[in-house]
Amino acid sequence: MTDAVFNALQQALALTVEMIDAASHGDWTMVSELDARRQALLPAEIGAFDMQHRETLHALHAHNQALLARAEQVREQVEQQLSQHQYNHRALQTYVTSAR
Repeated sequence: MTDAVFNALQQALALTVEMIDAASHGDWTMVSELDARRQALLPAEIGAFDMQHRETLHALHAHNQALLARAEQVREQVEQQLSQHQYNHRALQTYVTSAR
């Protein structure tokens, strides 16, 4: 592997860390933009990596898993809020109907 590939992996890792920070602040637009930049850095073919590349890939994978876990938490929160909103809406409709 060349130094260029290693540098690209390091940049992808840095972008992933930025993605986690953006996700923790609820800036999912920024997460998406950073992911597009990150995808351009990742090699299309993964061949033989030396130990340095493997360590970077492991770190990239770990950070990516953390990002996916955060996205899942937010998805669950939004789903819960939507469910509560729908319940409140039905309750309000029932109240309005019965008050007539």
